Amino acid sequence: MSTENGNDMRQIRRQLRMTQEEFAHAIAVTASTVNRWENAHAVPSRLARRAIEELMSRRGLCPAEAAGAPALAVAY
Repeated sequence: MSTENGNDMRQIRRQLRMTQEEFAHAIAVTASTVNRWENAHAVPSRLARRAIEELMSRRGLCPAEAAGAPALAVAY
């Protein structure tokens, strides 16, 4: 997933059928953090990207298969 584009984050969250608050709670960040990501005021950290990938996996949403949502890129 390109974390430079807030629309990607919004699309993933919506495909998971979660509110910003639910999504934030599931990945242990605040709702305002999710809002900043979605509005391109900030980007997720590596730890947050991993948490998002794990959440997607648990919910059966493969990053590569999410409609229009590219896979999360995690830099090591």
